[in-house]
Amino acid sequence: MISDLHQPSTGNLFDANTLDKIAQEPLCLDERILGAASCGIVLSDACQPDLPIVYCNPAFEKITGYSRQEVVGRNCRFLQGADTDPQVIKQIRQALRTEQEVKVVLKNYRKDGIPFWNELAISPIRDAKGRVIYFVGVQTDITSRKQAQEELRVSHALLKAQQEADPDGFIVIAPNGQIINHNSRFCQMWQVPDDMMKSSDKEEFLEFVLPLIAEPLKVFSKVEYLEQHPPLTHKDEIQLTDGRIFELYSTPALSATGTCYGRIWSFRDITQNKRTEQQLKQQAKQERLLSCINQRINQSLNLNEVLNTAVEEVRKFIKCDRTLIYRFNPDWTGTVDVESVGEGWMRIVGTTIEDDFFNNPEVISFLYQDGYIRVINDIYNANLSPCHIELLEKLQVRANLVAPILQGKKLWGLLVVQQCSGVRQWQQQEIECVRKLSIQLSMAIQQAALFEQVSAELKERQAAEAALRESETNLKEKATQLEQTLRELKQTQLQLVQNEKMSSLGQLVAGIAHEINNPITFISGNISHANQYAQNLLELVQLYEQHYPQPASEIESLIEDIDIDFLREDLPKLLSSMKFGVNRLETLVASLKNFSRLDEAERKCMNVEQGMENTLLILQHRFKPEVSNIQVVKDYGKLPPVECYPGQLNQVFMNLLNNAIDALNSGDEQADKNKGSASTELSFPDHAPTPTIWIRTELSERNSVLIHIADNGCGIPEQIKEQIFDPFFTTKPVGEGTGLGLSISYQIIVEKHGGQLHCISVPGCGTEFVVEIPFIVSD
Repeated sequence: MISDLHQPSTGNLFDANTLDKIAQEPLCLDERILGAASCGIVLSDACQPDLPIVYCNPAFEKITGYSRQEVVGRNCRFLQGADTDPQVIKQIRQALRTEQEVKVVLKNYRKDGIPFWNELAISPIRDAKGRVIYFVGVQTDITSRKQAQEELRVSHALLKAQQEADPDGFIVIAPNGQIINHNSRFCQMWQVPDDMMKSSDKEEFLEFVLPLIAEPLKVFSKVEYLEQHPPLTHKDEIQLTDGRIFELYSTPALSATGTCYGRIWSFRDITQNKRTEQQLKQQAKQERLLSCINQRINQSLNLNEVLNTAVEEVRKFIKCDRTLIYRFNPDWTGTVDVESVGEGWMRIVGTTIEDDFFNNPEVISFLYQDGYIRVINDIYNANLSPCHIELLEKLQVRANLVAPILQGKKLWGLLVVQQCSGVRQWQQQEIECVRKLSIQLSMAIQQAALFEQVSAELKERQAAEAALRESETNLKEKATQLEQTLRELKQTQLQLVQNEKMSSLGQLVAGIAHEINNPITFISGNISHANQYAQNLLELVQLYEQHYPQPASEIESLIEDIDIDFLREDLPKLLSSMKFGVNRLETLVASLKNFSRLDEAERKCMNVEQGMENTLLILQHRFKPEVSNIQVVKDYGKLPPVECYPGQLNQVFMNLLNNAIDALNSGDEQADKNKGSASTELSFPDHAPTPTIWIRTELSERNSVLIHIADNGCGIPEQIKEQIFDPFFTTKPVGEGTGLGLSISYQIIVEKHGGQLHCISVPGCGTEFVVEIPFIVSD
């Protein structure tokens, strides 16, 4: 073993003096074992006054941050700090003086100044003669454990404070029946002595609390059942003998593997809540009763029906034996008008009652007309007159409530609630209910009186109004006839103006087309010959160049001036462009001729696609980029020729397309539209980045042709959409619109063709017009 201590490593383990001692007094040390230890180990020389360190293992170096060279020869006190516990230091010194073992925990500091908690065990090492020659110290860094303990103490303190702050009382019982935790609120609720809780005996605790419970056997059986089934939770209410009510909630404390550590019983005093709940239920029931009566009063003008409903509902609500309404006669006698009586008690409805009590007007005025409610809990202990008691006995009454029913300031009758089975202590809530109901019945009676008065006045008015209505009817008929005549005149005038306008337009278009057609025909007929002549001349020039490559100087100068190569290349292109332009003009002329049929009065078969294309061609100047830069997206379906008035249908296309172009040219509205959200009402996409018009044709399932013309313009506001087909209605500035386009289009489609013209518009998204025309397929 000693030889092992002398094996070289990075340096000698001990100094020379120490080696001599080891040689003289062998120590059972093994550097390899000490080096592998996870605890810090130091060896101090007990023979020297200051107990210097002669050895430390690598774990000590790791814990303290000091190297072996830095600590050898020094006393261990360099690890201490100003806040190291002096009592612990005193305990260490006492052990060293008495050469005894000692184990302490103290606060030390690493080389970098970071504190750590050191669990230090010091033991003396003796030689063969029993003399102490070394002290060995074993150090363990328990900083993490200390921190965990401190966190646990803080957590425990916070938990305890939370438990004490909890308004609910709780108790925790271990599986063996011991009480392991509770809060002071629990003791207050159950009035349990502190000594009993300190004993932690569940049986003693149950013996104390079970007598306080109204149904102890039920509660005790539930406790036993939960003990036999630890994973279950339970919620219940416990009624105490003193009237209090506790809400009980019991849940097990389970580990992740399902091990039960105990059961938590939580108790909440809900006595006040239950009382409030009961009061609210009773109040809600009363409000429903009053609401029901009030609703019946408002819905029914039959006073007898209202009174019968009232007495029936009151008897059910108060749970009494009889409820009645007593109505006074002018001589202060009275009759029981309506009654609701329980089974087994006599019926008194229709009975006339005479009571001397009501013969005293002053008493009546003082009591009932001022809204007084008479409460009698027992007729024999209410200072009633003998005759009054005798009357009540005949009616089987032992207790009653009497509330006045007023008509204005006059006492109309009484609402009487009677208990026949025995005396009864009437509750304030019941008295208040009867008071409110008597007020409602007073309103019903007043309402019935007003109704009778109004009915009489209405009969007088009806006679006067009958003559007035007859006179008004005659005037309305005349006004209607005049209005119809005026409307027909306006429509006729509108149609005549438009027909004349479109007839003139047709004649103008036809004349222009004819005048353009003559020169175009001349140019078109000669341009092919001009093209052939030009080719012949170019071939001649080419042949001349081949045979006379060296022309005269005057010819060469002319060739250079006219750039014969460019002329030879560009002349065919020029003639081709002229040919294209002539073809374009011929197409335009054909479209103008087709469009000029606006004044045709006969129905003819028309190609809808061709009519739409002709209209687009006429409006082509409004689609150019320098004007509006509007895109037109066309989706023509396969449609057979449609029998219609071609000129008038072209006029509809023209009006709808012009309106779409005008909507797209309103720049501000278009900008606002692009900020809107997409619409699902339009059949075309409304999020195109540029102004766009969509045209689509299709066959419908109703044997008709559908023509869709839509734009992504500003849309039509909802409040004016119903007016757009009215004559002379326009939203355009003065001078820019007549308000006739859509009105005429509607007449053409609906009245002339028997079709439909629909408008679908979403403000900020766009507008779509749908033309629907019934068609007859041509052979």
